[in-house]
Amino acid sequence: MSSFRSIMSVIMAFVLVLCAGYFQKIPTTSAWFYDSGVIDSGDSFVFGDLSVDTFFNSKSEITFDGATKFADPDELLFDEVINVNEILVNNSGTIPARIYADVKNTGNGKGLRWFFYDDTMLVDGSVKKTIASVLPEMTDKALYEYDFGADSNGGKYFVINPGEIMTLKIATWIEYDFVKEELEKGGVPDGYDVEISLIATQDVDGALER
Repeated sequence: MSSFRSIMSVIMAFVLVLCAGYFQKIPTTSAWFYDSGVIDSGDSFVFGDLSVDTFFNSKSEITFDGATKFADPDELLFDEVINVNEILVNNSGTIPARIYADVKNTGNGKGLRWFFYDDTMLVDGSVKKTIASVLPEMTDKALYEYDFGADSNGGKYFVINPGEIMTLKIATWIEYDFVKEELEKGGVPDGYDVEISLIATQDVDGALER
């Protein structure tokens, strides 16, 4: 019995040394965030110092009234046919955080596009004018780099300070060229299965890994 206790004492001592070494290597600015809400039921995302980064997901079917072309300067109904999701974000922690977004088309629909913004960015109350004001050119490539970053591991983000509450928005739409054959036959865009996520990370470059 004493031999068993001696072996367990050695094992526990070894584990304690490993744990101590692990926690010493964690940066002092490391934080953990958690999600405490569901976009579907409350459109709110509250997080504190509990998790490195957490995806906050909403899955739903979105029905669009029509398709559009965000790059077409003559398209006047862009703002009429987009869908806008609003999410209230609350930093209840003690350090600043970056909030990124991600939107995935999980169904068979074609041509889904998205844009992450807040009302302080709006130009003349128009999402299309806002997109034109922040992209270097109105192309799919420029929009992709805005959403995801040039290396696909970044993109547009908002910094939210401790105690700050901010309403963030994600506009989604369907690019006409991808569905024009169906629409020209008199059809309407089918419902799109869309997954919208917010991601909270530390306010440092490289913290996000998509």
